[in-house]
Amino acid sequence: MAVTSTFTTRPRWRQRFHPSHCLYLIEMDQVADVFEEHDAEGNGHGWEGLADSLVHSHMPDSVGKLHFGSEGDTFVVTSSDLEVHTELAVLLHSAFHNRELLSHYIQTAHPRFLDR
Repeated sequence: MAVTSTFTTRPRWRQRFHPSHCLYLIEMDQVADVFEEHDAEGNGHGWEGLADSLVHSHMPDSVGKLHFGSEGDTFVVTSSDLEVHTELAVLLHSAFHNRELLSHYIQTAHPRFLDR
């Protein structure tokens, strides 16, 4: 299921063939300046921290259902729960395409998750 051309969730198989969905972001440079305005990294790890903070603040019942695995220039999160996965994708998609909302999310992100 394509959420956007930037955020995509695809089925993926984990050990023992448990179905999982993968959401990834690779075109982060389009909004990297928003992260930089707040002294945060706009790479895969920065997006992971932002996503983790959003999950804890907006989707607390889903904390254990998402698994992050970002590296350098790629944000990655997997989950076997498509509903939870889609909910996070919608939050991130909205932020990616609304610089003011992204700025707000970065400003209010818990420092435990997003270093600034």
